[in-house]
Amino acid sequence: MNNFASPSIDIDNPFYCPAIPAASYIKSLQDRSRPTSSKVQLRRKKRLVASFARVLQNALLADTSDSSDDQNSGNTILQGHLLGKQQSPVDSPSSDEASPLLNSIPRWERERGQDIWDRGNFALKKKRKRDNFSDIYGPPQYAKSVLSIHDSSFDVSIKREKLSYLDYPGSPVQNAPSDDTGDADAVSMLTLRVRGLEGTISHKTFDEKIKDGHPERLFGLPIGTESDRDIHAFIEILDNMIPGIRLKERLFQLSIISHQSIIDFLGTNGYLSSRILATFRSSEVRWITLTESLIDPGGLNLSGDILPTFNQPNSFLFVSELSLRDTPIDDFDLRHIHHLPRLTTLLLDNTSISNEAIFLLIPLKHTLTQLSIGSNPAIDDDAMPAIIFLSKLRFLSILDTGVLMQGLRRFACTIRDEERVIDIEIPSSCMEYIKELDTKYELNPRPPLIVLPEVCARLSAAALQRNLAAHKAKNPDILAMGGKAEMTERLRSILEMRRMDLLVRDMILGTRDSLEEEEKENR
Repeated sequence: MNNFASPSIDIDNPFYCPAIPAASYIKSLQDRSRPTSSKVQLRRKKRLVASFARVLQNALLADTSDSSDDQNSGNTILQGHLLGKQQSPVDSPSSDEASPLLNSIPRWERERGQDIWDRGNFALKKKRKRDNFSDIYGPPQYAKSVLSIHDSSFDVSIKREKLSYLDYPGSPVQNAPSDDTGDADAVSMLTLRVRGLEGTISHKTFDEKIKDGHPERLFGLPIGTESDRDIHAFIEILDNMIPGIRLKERLFQLSIISHQSIIDFLGTNGYLSSRILATFRSSEVRWITLTESLIDPGGLNLSGDILPTFNQPNSFLFVSELSLRDTPIDDFDLRHIHHLPRLTTLLLDNTSISNEAIFLLIPLKHTLTQLSIGSNPAIDDDAMPAIIFLSKLRFLSILDTGVLMQGLRRFACTIRDEERVIDIEIPSSCMEYIKELDTKYELNPRPPLIVLPEVCARLSAAALQRNLAAHKAKNPDILAMGGKAEMTERLRSILEMRRMDLLVRDMILGTRDSLEEEEKENR
């Protein structure tokens, strides 16, 4: 039996509304909670029981009419609804016989029950007749939902698949022998796995992986150690990769056979294509020269694009020196090498790079100690801020570049402020300027001449004219006349340029005491 002590809720149909007036329900709750005498409580208790029976009978009739619409289209209540005539169960004698609960309803409740039935009858008129496929249409908007057999078609079945790590090429489990494999195959497979753990694989497996285009993308192909067995196997692999040049015989003629000597031989003869270079990814080679492999004499060099090989993960972790001299490369090609973790020396002379390439080298600021970018006229003063960021530099070559004294002055000032020592090769034009400093101004002024630009503002007009005259004696282009403000600014600019030029000179010569001692004496 339904319990109406609390509001009815239909989870499947949020629009479900029981056929109980809200005012009557709230009034019954108020009367129930109000303290009264025992007689009044007994009388109200009987009245509430009768009212509850009436409400319950209305609900049962509504449920019965809904089910009878689905099962029997000849129901008397539905027929009355279709004909536009419907009697109240309060007035109908048949309804009393059908439900004994209505006999306990008081007369005043029966009179009020007629209004409630009329309101329920209005909602019933809106119900449509259902056919034999009533479950397809679903419940009415305000009726209580019922479970339909058709809901099973909307059940979602989830099938979870387990992750498999056995599909990656080279997996020892994937390459394990099957149950029907013979003992000989099992022994050979076990030997292959042991050699794989040692860093050595068979010739056929190594060559097949390269031909099929499935290299070990994570750490590169294992090439073994530098033992005699592994070196001989590695040379035979390289000989198969570059047939027709007697590579095996030529490598065995080397005085020292190692991975470093082999890559030196291949680099010197221009055999380092991208495919050959990729075989050294997991090796411990220290330096690589790509000049002969990258040049294109008459279009006969078929090396292809080599630099992207350095961009593969965990590749060339021990390379400390890389030479790209005399090879035309693009600025953006340097993105392939700026992540090498131990690169300390980079030779980029005569590579046609510009300022943008220097900025791409900033990620190497923690390791790069030697940089040679000479014979690249496109590099000028705008590249000096990027070079300043390379704080570990101990050698820098900017010979035959577009760098002028203005960029060198800025670089030298930073070197002094950070107390760094660097060996630098500057363009010839800048070197000539440094050698002719005594013709630009008075290089070694003596008292009462000043050397500090900060003192110019405290000098008189006569003192300013005297200092400018001394500098004019060295450089006739300097004007020693004018107003006091004009002469002050002119003398200050001359002394500041002299200070910066001396910093460049001390940076080239590797000294830093002469200028500091001179300024201390004149303070």
